[in-house]
Amino acid sequence: MVEANFVIDMQHHHIPPRALQYIGKTAEFDFSKSINRFRNAASKITDIEADIAYLDAAGIDMAVLSTGSFTPNGIEFCRVCNDGYAEVVRRHPKRYIGMIHVYPLDDPQRNRDEIKRCVEELGLSGLALVSSYGDTNIDSRLLDPLYESALAYDMPVFVHPTIRTDLWGGGRYDMFATVSREYDLVKSFVEIFYGVLPRYPGLKVIMAHFGGGLTALKGRLLAWHQPENIPVPEMSRGRGLAIEEAKELGLYQDFESRLANCLFDSAGFGGWLPVIESSFEALGPDHICFATDYPYELEKVPHVRKVLADIERLGASTEEKKKFFGGNVKKAFRL
Repeated sequence: MVEANFVIDMQHHHIPPRALQYIGKTAEFDFSKSINRFRNAASKITDIEADIAYLDAAGIDMAVLSTGSFTPNGIEFCRVCNDGYAEVVRRHPKRYIGMIHVYPLDDPQRNRDEIKRCVEELGLSGLALVSSYGDTNIDSRLLDPLYESALAYDMPVFVHPTIRTDLWGGGRYDMFATVSREYDLVKSFVEIFYGVLPRYPGLKVIMAHFGGGLTALKGRLLAWHQPENIPVPEMSRGRGLAIEEAKELGLYQDFESRLANCLFDSAGFGGWLPVIESSFEALGPDHICFATDYPYELEKVPHVRKVLADIERLGASTEEKKKFFGGNVKKAFRL
């Protein structure tokens, strides 16, 4: 806890030990490679008691558990994961929120039934998705049953980048893990913004990693935002505009209104203060939240405590920082 702020970690990964047996090679990716590559994280990702000790030492009051990037391992992995999360939440109800895991390309009715079970029997909330599933993008109609279920239960969908290595750049200079992963994530945000939210305008969306770098790229999207329902002079149509011109035409305001139910977590950038500080202005204090990406990125307690202390010293108001540390996540999950 940072002074009077209730701190919630929006991106906190855990895999129940029993679920490990279902992780392996799929048509999409050999997920065992990720487990083997990040052995230090893998040793912590199944240990909830060590996790509790980490939260206590780091000053984090509550964490939202997810591991959506592993859901392509199939329905058995997802069901065991959901059961394991429910057990953690039952044992530590004040420390954890457990998200729901399904594989979107599985049978739609089976997914609906699993979501119903998770909400009504297991006490889980929120859908853990990833930025793409092989050749299937996140705005595909195949995912509509998931968005419909999220709306029916008034819960958010959380989008984490895919961990596949076949992204643009591949293993060259580890680009799949750095810029390519973030590209896939920001691409998925655009797909949600223009392809999903118009169909499901009340949907609550939480994007990992500031949406793949939207603290900077939001300006690019704003400059090119020209929905058909807003008249734009012929000479301005189809090109990037000055932000002031976008405001004069009402395009800027329309873009911002569409972000009403969107939230962006701060993981993915190593706790780098400049990008966190700029998010308060670029994305707005109502649309950002704290995250560690534990046990990967901010997995050492002193680093977390420093990030939290540095954010507390930022020039944002007390109320704005309260929203960032936990208030916005509480609102999204109706806590």
